[in-house]
Amino acid sequence: MVTGKIATRLHLLIDRCVRGYAEREEMSSPTKEAEKYLLLSLSQVLREIQSWISEIASDSMVEEGEETVDHEDETDAAFCLERVVADLVGLLGMKNVHVKHLAGNILVEVSECLVESGSQWDDFIRLLCECLCLAVIYSCPIPAVSSSTGFGSPDLHFLGSDVLKCKLEKANWYMVSDIFRVLRNILKRLSQEENEDLLDVYLESVNSTLAEVPWCRVDAIFSHQHRSGTFGSTKNCEEATVFLGSFVQFLCSVVQQVPFAEESDGFEPTHLILQKTIELVPDLLRWCHPKLESQSGSSMSRYLCHKLLVLMIRLTYQSNIKCTILLSWLQYLQRQFQGFLQHTLTSFKPIQDNCLEGSPFFVSLSDREVSETHSNHLQRLSVFLFLRCSFTLLYSSRHTDEHCEFDCSKKGMEVMFKWIERQIPGDTFSDHRVYTKKSVVFSASFVRLFMHEDDLLFKVLLQLLSVPLHREELLNVEGHSRQDEEQTILFRLSTLFNPVVLFCIFLSELHYDHQVLLDYLISKDIGASCAEYLLRCLRAVCDSWTLFVEFPFEESTNASSSKRRKHLLHTSGVEKKCKLHPQAFEDAKDCLLSLQNSVVKLHQKKLFPYNPEALLRRLSRFQELCLSNG
Repeated sequence: MVTGKIATRLHLLIDRCVRGYAEREEMSSPTKEAEKYLLLSLSQVLREIQSWISEIASDSMVEEGEETVDHEDETDAAFCLERVVADLVGLLGMKNVHVKHLAGNILVEVSECLVESGSQWDDFIRLLCECLCLAVIYSCPIPAVSSSTGFGSPDLHFLGSDVLKCKLEKANWYMVSDIFRVLRNILKRLSQEENEDLLDVYLESVNSTLAEVPWCRVDAIFSHQHRSGTFGSTKNCEEATVFLGSFVQFLCSVVQQVPFAEESDGFEPTHLILQKTIELVPDLLRWCHPKLESQSGSSMSRYLCHKLLVLMIRLTYQSNIKCTILLSWLQYLQRQFQGFLQHTLTSFKPIQDNCLEGSPFFVSLSDREVSETHSNHLQRLSVFLFLRCSFTLLYSSRHTDEHCEFDCSKKGMEVMFKWIERQIPGDTFSDHRVYTKKSVVFSASFVRLFMHEDDLLFKVLLQLLSVPLHREELLNVEGHSRQDEEQTILFRLSTLFNPVVLFCIFLSELHYDHQVLLDYLISKDIGASCAEYLLRCLRAVCDSWTLFVEFPFEESTNASSSKRRKHLLHTSGVEKKCKLHPQAFEDAKDCLLSLQNSVVKLHQKKLFPYNPEALLRRLSRFQELCLSNG
């Protein structure tokens, strides 16, 4: 296929649609009639491009001997592609949401068409990113900060062509938001292609654009809003809020798709985009803060909270973050999400039976219950991010980095100590026994909090596997370090978050139903996480067999998750003494052995998205210990 052929066809198709709408406007046709014409034309354009993609994929449009092109063809192709992007992005500035939606979808299909044809996709992404930068600049009608500050805005004379500027000079935050939406949808398509070269081009373009955007202008706009308490008008305030939501959502998607490599040389596109995102987080937190305060309890406020927390959580997985940044995030959590962190976990109550939490189809929930549901979700995210940051400082060697200016391990211990003190009184640990009624109730409530969201559940359980679990060492620590704050906090963490104890509670919350574990394992979304957790936990159980056998299972079965199957015995409550409940232990054993048999059968039928042989070996070892235990 001639390189310029597909761009020319796209230009002719889209230009005809846009020109027809412009001519109707010039003829003073009714606006609604003109918009109806445009919607119909755009729908036809969308279907036409989708048909081209199908043809290209089936090679019906590819002809032999058309691979070589001359310079004139390439120049024409570049011009045509630029007009395509300019016309479609220009439509994103319209008020009609249906037109904007269709224009955005067409841009995504144009991207797919160019990917399939193997021509000019790099130029297309570059043009789209240029439009993003221009739209941000035109949306900030304030003087640029002096270049002496190091943050001077780029000269528009050197950024973007006249064709693009003509379409973007009336840009607003809604248009910026729509461009972010298009870029995000394109990224989702790329993730299905599994083409690293395309992803690298995408990340390079996005990273370059984020570096060129004059964030000082954006900061000045939002700083002015914070000082004056207004954004100029309700409409402008709504525009800015939508922009923030779209921007944070876009960054969340980028971070999720980036294949982070710990041994990166620092100059790879994946590494650069992660570092740029980390640099933008403080700005985002500052810009969103007034929105969270002024719209407290609103849907947009909850959405911004959710996305900000998700972004920071994903960054902790996808990059090596300096400990100073983790400390700043902890301070932000303690300051802005104090209510969620201080909310007593032991007061958490299971939601109604037969209800998927947060489902829009469960209409019997009152407004108050819906608000509580969202609050529970934000509490989970807040607590999980708090643990991610704190545990990284406590149990990771990263805080020994030469660039670290603080003793971050002690800082992490300090914030963790204060959090535990707020959750449960210090006299909980005054007993000489390792596990008391209060400590087990807290651990059970902690697990129960996360049982309502499977993906977060296994993330937090895997995170807590870093806590030491050797009971003998804990007894020595507890007996000799009452006055030592560092040893005290380590002892308390090991008591409350001991992996074997949490595993016992996890099984009791499932009512020892092996079918629920099997559902987890065969899930495409969380199967791998569940398998990893079971694999590592079973190893811990086998290494600490006495603790597993003697743990008071009944202590944690007083309440349960409403999402789990219930078919085993009901307990009478929490016992005052920590004694083994024989029936509960037998149920736990039967659950894991039944799981072993089911995994073998499903493995033979090749129904697992991964190889479960390692898990089967660990379950076999568990069975041997059960038999030797009598």
